[in-house]
Amino acid sequence: MADDRNGGGGFGWFILGGLVGLAVGAYVATGPGREQIESLRSKTIELSGSEPVQRARDAAQRARTIVTDPEHPVGKAIQDGVAAAKRKREELEATASRRMQRASTDLEE
Repeated sequence: MADDRNGGGGFGWFILGGLVGLAVGAYVATGPGREQIESLRSKTIELSGSEPVQRARDAAQRARTIVTDPEHPVGKAIQDGVAAAKRKREELEATASRRMQRASTDLEE
């Protein structure tokens, strides 16, 4: 109880937890963990050529094409949004610049 009030007991538990974690990590890395990693790696390679993955890649490519096509409604909407954001940014920067000039003029007076 005296250790808990002085803070020494908490640090000891922290060190003990670190040592236990280190031992468990070393065991997993050398034992069954290696087998799991190899299993996951082979499964990933196996699934990367599967039909759902290929369909997802195709869908992603179609989406990229739609987004960059200025004739497609989605592509046009994105371009309009970018243009509107650019105009708003320029407007805000001009307003901020005017306010900064006004503030510096007020300070000089």
